[in-house]
Amino acid sequence: MFKTRIIYRFITVLLVFALMIVVPFSLSVVKQAQKMIEEEEKVEQVQSEEYRNMHREFTDRLVGQMLPFIFYILVLSFIMAIFFLRTLLISLKNLQKGSRALQEGRLDTRLPVISDDELGDVTRTFNDMAESLKNKTLELGKKDLYINAMLDPLWVVDIEDRVTDINPAFTRLFGYSRENMIGSSVYDFVDERNGSILRRQIEEMLDRGESSIYEMNVLSKNGVQIPVLISGSPIYSGDRIVAKIGVLKDFREQSSLRNDLQQSLDYIETIMDSIPDEIVVIDRNYRINMANRVSMLNAERDLTGELCHHALHGSSVPCWTNGFECPTQIVFSTGKTHKTVHEHLEPDGQKKYHEIIASPVTDPSGKVLHVIELLRDITDRMKSEEQIVQKNMELTALNNISSILNRSLKPDDIFAKVLDKMIEMLDMDGGGIFFLDEAAKEMTCQYHKGVSEDYVKMIGRIRLGDDVPGKVAVTGQLITTSDIAKDARIERSVMKHSGMRGYCCIPIKGKERIIGVFCLFSFQTHLFTVEEENILSAIGEMTGMALENIRLYERMRSLFEQQRNRWADEHQQLLHISGRLGAAVDIEDSMKQVLGLMKKVFRSDFVWMLSHDQGHNLLLRFATEVSEKEGTVVYPSDVSSIEKYALSKRHSVVVNDIRSEEKFYISQDVSSYHSAVAVPMFVGEKPVGVCSLYYSMHREFREEDLRFMEIITNMISVAIERSEFYARAGKEKELADTILQSVQEGIMTVDIGGRIISVNQAFEKMTGIRPERAITLPVCEVFRFSEENISFRLLLGESVEEAKQGISTTRSSAVTTLYGNRVPVTITSSPILDRNGVVTGIVNLVRDVSREKELDKMKTELIRSVSHEFRTPLSAIVGMTEMLLHGDVEDEKVNKYLGTIRNEGVRLSKMVTELLSIARIESGKETLKFSSLDLNELMKEITEAFGPLLSNKNAVLTYDLGGIRTIVADEGKLKQLLINFIDNSLTFSDEGCIINVAAKRHDAMLEISVTDNGWGIPDEDIAHLSERFYRGRHGDRVKGTGLGLALCQEILSMLNGSMSITSKLGEGTKITMSIPHREVP
Repeated sequence: MFKTRIIYRFITVLLVFALMIVVPFSLSVVKQAQKMIEEEEKVEQVQSEEYRNMHREFTDRLVGQMLPFIFYILVLSFIMAIFFLRTLLISLKNLQKGSRALQEGRLDTRLPVISDDELGDVTRTFNDMAESLKNKTLELGKKDLYINAMLDPLWVVDIEDRVTDINPAFTRLFGYSRENMIGSSVYDFVDERNGSILRRQIEEMLDRGESSIYEMNVLSKNGVQIPVLISGSPIYSGDRIVAKIGVLKDFREQSSLRNDLQQSLDYIETIMDSIPDEIVVIDRNYRINMANRVSMLNAERDLTGELCHHALHGSSVPCWTNGFECPTQIVFSTGKTHKTVHEHLEPDGQKKYHEIIASPVTDPSGKVLHVIELLRDITDRMKSEEQIVQKNMELTALNNISSILNRSLKPDDIFAKVLDKMIEMLDMDGGGIFFLDEAAKEMTCQYHKGVSEDYVKMIGRIRLGDDVPGKVAVTGQLITTSDIAKDARIERSVMKHSGMRGYCCIPIKGKERIIGVFCLFSFQTHLFTVEEENILSAIGEMTGMALENIRLYERMRSLFEQQRNRWADEHQQLLHISGRLGAAVDIEDSMKQVLGLMKKVFRSDFVWMLSHDQGHNLLLRFATEVSEKEGTVVYPSDVSSIEKYALSKRHSVVVNDIRSEEKFYISQDVSSYHSAVAVPMFVGEKPVGVCSLYYSMHREFREEDLRFMEIITNMISVAIERSEFYARAGKEKELADTILQSVQEGIMTVDIGGRIISVNQAFEKMTGIRPERAITLPVCEVFRFSEENISFRLLLGESVEEAKQGISTTRSSAVTTLYGNRVPVTITSSPILDRNGVVTGIVNLVRDVSREKELDKMKTELIRSVSHEFRTPLSAIVGMTEMLLHGDVEDEKVNKYLGTIRNEGVRLSKMVTELLSIARIESGKETLKFSSLDLNELMKEITEAFGPLLSNKNAVLTYDLGGIRTIVADEGKLKQLLINFIDNSLTFSDEGCIINVAAKRHDAMLEISVTDNGWGIPDEDIAHLSERFYRGRHGDRVKGTGLGLALCQEILSMLNGSMSITSKLGEGTKITMSIPHREVP
């Protein structure tokens, strides 16, 4: 376009100059010719042919002369046009030279601007283009330099996934030259699996138009799969993607490091899984980041990612929303370890208790990042404590009712008080007692509480078999219901619409019949437990027996009054014995007196009492004459006898002539007698035994004699049953006391007035305070013997006062004992509640936490030491790893750094292994495995194992076993001890050191010593060498774990051995261990 414009301008200038010369000249010639012709025409001449020819010739000559002239004019115009357009030519020539210079690579070429026209603009544009081309060329050169200097490989791929360029780093890593790569498909350098990864990433990049980072393997020229991390980006031309560029990061070292880190993580998980308690790690969002195997086994699922309150306690809301302590929240708030006991319900409704120890995991600034919770199941311990309290309450209630029954012989007084006590015990709203009128077959309410007289009158009389009390009177079985209004078993009852809910009826059982029924009710639903039903049944039987005793006593008293003259002396004795039977607990002596009295009163020759066992056998229990057969079977269950017959008929059997009764088997002990009477003994429906009187002569028995015998045997039955009942109650109380005395924590029981009722042996052992000194004293006064106990007494007093209000509390304090030592304790005060929820006493649990304090201190010290010792190798590993990842390490130092990382990792692994070994020994899980051991062979194995190390250090290892060859020992433990001692000798010595192992027997001990001529140990370090992580003066010269000798000390403690160290700085060290010498049998 520009060239055309230049040509147009040249032609225009040429035409202008030509016209400026030719037109005036032509006009002048034409004008002169016309003038000449006009002048000629003025001359009158005859126009002849010659004339015309002459004119034509003139014209031709004129034209012929003008044409050369015009040609010369045009040439002149051309020259003049060129002259006037000389600047244009100069500019064009300059542009041509500049273009040639740029083609030759001289980018500094600049053209002078000699005009302001279009050529000037073109020249200026040329100069700008040259400057821009120079800058772009420099920029491209820098980029090319950067790409060639890159340490990471780079490839450029076109839209058809063919390689268009690579950098030298690509060739160095994979071995492919640039010529081989250009034009090849990227999929030629990956296998099928990695090809699918690459294809998916490229497709996603093209779809989204965004960069991506992914990991895959690329085949090198020698066929090796090299792991790389690829950062791929699209290359745009305008809005269109024309190519892709990828930077490949060599990931071989990172992959190896990742494997090492994974192994470290596996170590940590192994440590957590080896702990028998549940352990979880919780983040600030209260989600579980990590849980050990025990936690997952108990939960039967993977807890990772779950909220802690849902995973551990089955709660949909955090603990603090339900009023419970949240140890995790407390640790995040305070940054301190917190310990608590948590109660929650399992899915099956069972209560479960966890002792939780929550500890913080902090960063270097002290910020709490995570919380580690250790959960220990203490459900059994808590249930045992609850059972103790429940048993005490039950025994207290039974003792109170038994006391009521024994203190009075007035039925009105007994029934009213027993009813009140039962209502109080079960926290009921009221109750009543129905008595049976056997003649009318009806029951009437004679005692009641919690209902009006009008309601009692409305109930009226209840027939046997009707309503709940009538059914209980017929069946003799206790009936309970949590809600009588909804109980389908009870079709009709006046109580259904009375507003009563919880309801129970207890039969009052006499000897052979039901005397009456206790009825208790509550206006709230009440679920009666099996324990409550058993206690109610026992109370019913006790009350029935007491009433029978009262009635028997009254009948006997009337009988004695009627027979006063006849049986004056005997009657007085009988009353005395009956009183003893009514209150007797040990029945043995009383029964012998009663049988002797019966023998005297009824003038018999021999009296015995046979007891009835569960196998329906009859055993000799008591007899008027001492017999070696007491306690033996007299009549087996399959033998028919007079006594068996009396039991089966449930009435007295009289045999006037024993010899004539062939249907009965007579024991040889009584076969010499003539007449006999057997009186069965029952308590309710339960057969107790038979009391038989034998006579050498014929004897007739009157009805009143038989009745009197039955009265006495009834008394005996009740006395025996009561004695057995009290024996059982005593055993239960003794069991409760035994449990109380067996508890390892000190227990003080305090009444509502704050005076001590009882203390257990653990309390005496802990404080030195004997029970006889403590009982009846105010609880705080017991500890007044030391001024140091002021704080303890104040806290104890506060706990007791809060327990009186029904609040259980736990406080921490310290008490000075009579032994003079100061003991840290926790005081847990809990109220003792009756059925109405009234506080009747306080149980104070004083727990010695000295061991826990010591363990907490040891744990804190261990964590501090472990954290300090782990930080150094971990810091080295992390720091060098980051430098390797960031490419800040020169190639020649990479192996050195990797070696350092490996050495620190090995040292860390060894440290963890030794810590685990110490932990297993301290926890008692490590056991000894004794076997016959050849000391000489053991030393050969150890010498071979240390062969490379000895060679590297030019050291010498010798041993002298002193003639001891075969012993019995734990080979693994002994070998571990020797390896640790020899390794220390090699580590802390110079080249050419000499190590000697010697063994000898000293008394009952085997002494093995390891002596070296190494660096020696300063005196101030020797006393601390068995401490964990202590490395002494030489710790700066040689890196170690600081656990070797601590582990040796633990192993020697297991073996009942000892260790001694003697050393002199600069001369050497001698370590001697002594273990029991066991010879091969």
